[in-house]
Amino acid sequence: MPFVRVVGGAVCLLLGAVFGSAAKADVPSVTPPPVQAPLVTPLHDADIVYVLTGPNGQHLHQRMRWTSALWRQRVEPEGSATIMLTDYRTHTLMVLDSTNHTATVTSAPGSDSFATPGTPAAGFWRNLGQGRIAGEPCTIWESADSDSQTTAFCYTDDGLMLGATHGGRPVLEAVSVSRVPQPVEIFDPPPGYHRVDPPR
Repeated sequence: MPFVRVVGGAVCLLLGAVFGSAAKADVPSVTPPPVQAPLVTPLHDADIVYVLTGPNGQHLHQRMRWTSALWRQRVEPEGSATIMLTDYRTHTLMVLDSTNHTATVTSAPGSDSFATPGTPAAGFWRNLGQGRIAGEPCTIWESADSDSQTTAFCYTDDGLMLGATHGGRPVLEAVSVSRVPQPVEIFDPPPGYHRVDPPR
């Protein structure tokens, strides 16, 4: 999720243009190694609304919020009575049912492969170039799932996923991106909810 860097970026480019030629003779040019994998966990608080495309072409909105202080995610599918809260420090998933005021707690799926903020994703990734979604620049990365289906993601430099295709079919795309601090209380059950542990 890159933050807006237009002003800072312009200043850096200007300074480089002014002083670059004077320093070139004394400081050898070093090309940084290419980035081999994306950051897939947000570095900062975020609030993203996606449009999801179902297998029959139906569209559904889904809101995802992230708190970098707690490493927690909140996902709210459109038209659903359930909200999913994932805690990546404790590797737990809590499903809130707003109809019955329950919070069902299970192990978070895929928590073993969680990449901490600032850590590139594991596995093989291929850089396919640049994209732009919801007004945000992102890098398109291709990988393969356990069924050898090609999946492409568009990630920003600070770990926001803005789009995904699976087997060439669109799966989700961000329609709005916000980088404002998220209130930590939204990542816990509201007062009055009671915890339910599923049978083992």
